Amino acid sequence: MRSPLFFLALPAFCLAAPPTTPKITKIVFSGTGCPNDSGSVESDTASLGDNAGVSFSQLKGTDTDNCAVHIQSSGGSPGWQVAVKEITYEGDVNLRGNSELDTFTQIFWSENASNTGTLTGSLTCTGPEIKEYLTVRSTTADLKWSKCTGESGNPGILNVNFRPVVQGEFGSYDFKHANWKLEWRKC
Repeated sequence: MRSPLFFLALPAFCLAAPPTTPKITKIVFSGTGCPNDSGSVESDTASLGDNAGVSFSQLKGTDTDNCAVHIQSSGGSPGWQVAVKEITYEGDVNLRGNSELDTFTQIFWSENASNTGTLTGSLTCTGPEIKEYLTVRSTTADLKWSKCTGESGNPGILNVNFRPVVQGEFGSYDFKHANWKLEWRKC
């Protein structure tokens, strides 16, 4: 006797961006690593698709800095939410002796600022020296979702605050690029 087949319906999560992605309309930045009105942050992408990114010209130092980037966008397909799932930073890193570079990134949407996520990364030097152009990557499963896009296609203001911290004997960093991998879902 054959047993009947059953199909379990699970909610579908979209990994691809909506048919029309929101266009970035404004980027505002502030912090010791990217002072406002300095022109030190430029968008690498025109929209919030599967990725978004920026370039830095002043995010460098020997102890700590921070760079807060606030991205406004509109014109996306209505009925979608977006979240940052992975962040990569690229730049020159020099660590000597017993030193460490820690990275902290806080992510939130202005409409729900109390729902903040933190992504962390770390690079440790145990030998004589690390002196390379490196990529520092952080991922999260604790996604912080935007509001649902309405007729304007505006998911809200995305806030990403990056803070590199050098600890130990000697270290320096000069970050050039940031890339945010985004995840989308219907709402």
